[in-house]
Amino acid sequence: MFIDRHTDRLSFFADLYENAKNSLAEVLDTLRMHYEQYKGSDLIDGSTERAQAVRNITYEIIESQVNSDIPAPKVDAKRYSIRHDRNAAAVERLCAKVRNELPFEEHNDMDERYTYIYGGSVWLVEWDSSYSEAGERGRVRVECINPRDFIPQPNIYRVEDMEYCFIRFVTTRDELCRKYGITREAAALAATEQEDLGGRHDEDTVTVVLCYWRNQAGEVCRFVWSGETVLADIEGFYKRKRCICTACGSSAEACRCEKPKRGFEDEGYETLSHDVLLDDGSILPATTTVYENEGGAVTRAYEIPTRIPYYVPRRFPVVIRKNTSCDKQLLGQSDCEFLRPQQQQINKVESRIMQKLMRSGITPLVPEDATITLNNAIFGQVIRLRPGESAASYGTVDTTPNISQDIAQGERLYEHAKRTIGISDAYQGLDTAKNESGYSRQIRLQQAAGRLESKRRMKYSAYAEIDRMIFEHYLAYADEPRVLSYTDCFGVRHRATFNRYDFLEYDPTANGYYYDDGYLFSVDLSGGPEQQREDMWEKNLKNLQAGTLGDPTAPATLLRYWQNQERAHYPYARENVAYFMDLIKRKGGASYECEQEQEGNPGGLPQPV
Repeated sequence: MFIDRHTDRLSFFADLYENAKNSLAEVLDTLRMHYEQYKGSDLIDGSTERAQAVRNITYEIIESQVNSDIPAPKVDAKRYSIRHDRNAAAVERLCAKVRNELPFEEHNDMDERYTYIYGGSVWLVEWDSSYSEAGERGRVRVECINPRDFIPQPNIYRVEDMEYCFIRFVTTRDELCRKYGITREAAALAATEQEDLGGRHDEDTVTVVLCYWRNQAGEVCRFVWSGETVLADIEGFYKRKRCICTACGSSAEACRCEKPKRGFEDEGYETLSHDVLLDDGSILPATTTVYENEGGAVTRAYEIPTRIPYYVPRRFPVVIRKNTSCDKQLLGQSDCEFLRPQQQQINKVESRIMQKLMRSGITPLVPEDATITLNNAIFGQVIRLRPGESAASYGTVDTTPNISQDIAQGERLYEHAKRTIGISDAYQGLDTAKNESGYSRQIRLQQAAGRLESKRRMKYSAYAEIDRMIFEHYLAYADEPRVLSYTDCFGVRHRATFNRYDFLEYDPTANGYYYDDGYLFSVDLSGGPEQQREDMWEKNLKNLQAGTLGDPTAPATLLRYWQNQERAHYPYARENVAYFMDLIKRKGGASYECEQEQEGNPGGLPQPV
């Protein structure tokens, strides 16, 4: 996207934002309607009357689909080699660690509901340079944002094809001063959009708009503003920046100007100051030998510092998870959209039932000359019959309506709604069929969940893309090796690292280095031990009983069994592993440490005690 340097950038991006928001107005109204339907709106389409009773089947069906499982990351190298395979394992462990450190359970919970309500969810993946802990500077920050706060380029339905997009969020004026270093006067010019006010008035909160856009070179740039205040304007957003004095051109530390003018310039390369030890034991030298040739013969050789280009991501930091795909639509298809006809009809039926019940009652029937008065009090009156008078002269007229057909119609509409989405009673846990084996019930549950497979595949695809962006950010900005850990097949815990220098490749044609980011990202469809704990516990026990691990009575076999149970997070498995290790040791057999840090042991072999 070309922007003239003399253009008023705030006006340019503000107009671009308003145009994109106006183009999306109809979609935003639809998304708002879907959310109100999920919350139990009593509005009836095409009528000014409101439903007197709401049976919120939309909420019930959507909540029955919410899945708290977080897919396990899986990374493979495009080209197999021992080095590439080891790097793929390091990336996989890095993504798993990032998910454990971030509140991914909370993000997943929001993501599940956003996806089914709006037809999709939006993830923002950014590098947080303010983080510093245990010698590590910077980390990835992942956030699931409301799809109504993502404003895409009009008529473009893939994020990777967009020239620009907008993200808006609400924050405080004090946070603007802290995060962007602006003055109180500048923060006073920030503003809040009407849709973010929600009918309330708050002077302390403001709406911040982030615009990610591409320049003519295809680089990702970022422009941030609120109201009339520009908060950030960064060309080449992913590139490393160096603070300089624009007056003399020297670095900020070396500047001696009386009135220095601070600015930033891009850093394309880093110069190594010392040799770097790689994970495979090789050395990345701090100096590189340069040869001068003349007539095919080497005339001179000298050493120069090794220069390595910084890795620069090329994608917008936005990932879209779709519910189910839809043609010419950024988000997928919302479940609310397909449930709305049945939801509207059920609301009308429930309102009709309520009207009937409110008008119904028991009307007393008494003689004209009766001497009693009637009210709504129970046992408040005593009727005394006159001599010769019959009790048959008194009675009631029951005006209670028959609502059985209304109830049947409501249940019929509910079944239609569930079939539309692919939800069955067995999937919801409501099926109480008797005389059925557990295996048969499991097969029916799998068949009921089969129609929802495409939704799970969309989730897997989004998580794989999030993992790729996590990897690219650490490849670009993680200067220090990141400490990781994993447990091998022997139950031994190892210390590992993610070092971005391990991904360097040398190109002899260009006589320089480049970062290899050619890795395939997916998710572990087996779910891993976190999702299949009880199933793995049962299978491990069957393997022990069947003798596939060895003699079931041998201590070494029992040790192997409890090591497998420990990997599957069986309660108190670690204590049993320690017990059998000590037992084998006292009997004179070889034993291994249950938990130790292994350094310089790429093969992951256990170390005898």
